[in-house]
Formats: sequence, structure tokens, C-alpha cells
Amino acid sequence: MRVLTRGTTFFLTILVTGACATRRDVDRIRDDIAALQARQDSIAASIGQLERSVSQALENQQSLVFTVRGDLLRQLDDMERQLVEIQELLGQSQVELYRMRDRIEERQAGRQALGDTLAGADSLRVDTGQPAAGAAGDPRAYYSAAIEQFRRGAYETARTGFQEFLVANPAHELAPDAQYYLAETYREEGDAGRAVREYSRVVELYPNSRAAPTALYKAGLVQVEQGNIGTACEYFQRVTAGYPRSDESRLARQQAERLSCR
Repeated sequence: MRVLTRGTTFFLTILVTGACATRRDVDRIRDDIAALQARQDSIAASIGQLERSVSQALENQQSLVFTVRGDLLRQLDDMERQLVEIQELLGQSQVELYRMRDRIEERQAGRQALGDTLAGADSLRVDTGQPAAGAAGDPRAYYSAAIEQFRRGAYETARTGFQEFLVANPAHELAPDAQYYLAETYREEGDAGRAVREYSRVVELYPNSRAAPTALYKAGLVQVEQGNIGTACEYFQRVTAGYPRSDESRLARQQAERLSCR
């Protein structure tokens, strides 16, 4: 009975010792598993951070691509607009060149026509035994040739004719009319300043001519067109005061009333 008790005690001791060893192993395994789990969580967190970084980098790169693409599209649009503007400028330049060519040809034709007119007058004078035509030789023929060019719209050619007529025949009875039509050539070409100066010279050089009130009245109209109402009123008043019996005086008075000149 005592022997059995001792054996049982030994067995129980072994069992208790084995049980203690197994519990320690379990605790150690549990700790290892916890460490592995913590490490796995750390790795997963690092992977997540890396994924977020890569995603952010991809988004930044995509945004940069969109920005660069937008800049390129804007630059292409600017280049297209510049090309259109250059084409328009080239087209305008070409049109202007055509216009210049037409004006040159028109002037050449006008000069040729003026020369033909004077040549015809020369032939007529030679056949009849009269002096040859020219600014000094036959002032009326030269004046008529200049008027013809004016009516054709060859204003520069006509102006040259009137100027040469006035240089050669400043005291001729047609000189006031030549000076008046000289001013008219500038008005027809839109040179208001020169037109007014040449109109004023009609009055300065030929104040008693029938062209004087007409020139003053026309100068007033030019000032109205330019918006210089005060100056226009002065010209209209000069017409009514200096040439009260002229037809232009009545017209100037009407203009003065319309403009409320004082």
C-alpha cells in the first residue's frame, strides 16, 4: 500500500511537471504568434502607405499630364490664331498692293489723257495758225484739260494741271476757279486740312471773284464734317458778311441757323 502511494506520487509529479512544460510552450507559441501578427500588421501598414504614395504619385502625374496637355492645346490655339492673323495681314497687304497698283495705273492713264488733250489742242492751234497749247501758251485749253481729269476722278493729275496753270497764269480770269478746284481735289481725297487752306487762298488771292464766297462756304462745310462747329460758324458768317448778295450767303445763313451759330 505504501509502495503504491509512492508510485502514484511520482506519476503525479511527472504529470504536473509535464503540464507545466506544455503551458510554457503554449505561452511562448502564443507570444510568437502575437509577434508575428504585429509584424504582419506593420508590413500591411507599410504596404498600405506605399499604395497610397503610389496612388498619390499617379494622381500627381496624371494632373501634370493634363496640365501639360492643356498648355500645349493653348499654345496650339495661339499659334493657329497667329497664323490666321498673319494670313489676314498678308491678304490686306496684297489688297493694298493691288490698290496702289490701280492708283498708279490710274495716275498714269490720267497723265496720258491730259497729254492727249493738250496734244489735240496743240494740233488744232497749229492747223489754225494759233499759238500752241500749254499752261502759258493756251491757258484755257490747259484749264479745260485739268477740269476733264477732275471730272474723271483723276484728282492728283487734275491738281498738277491746276497748279501748273496757276504758276504760269496767276492773274488769268480762270485763276480763281483753278485755285478753287485745286482745293476741291484735296476735299475729294479726304484731306480736309489742305482743302480748307486752299479754299482760304481763293479768298486771299482773289477776294472779288465769284469763286471766293463759294470757297468760304465750302470751307465751312468741311469744318462741319470735321465736327469743328465754332470754326464752321466763322466761315458761314464771313460769307454772309462779305458777300451778302451771293447765292452762298443764303446757304450760309441757313447753315448758321441750323447750327445755332451766334
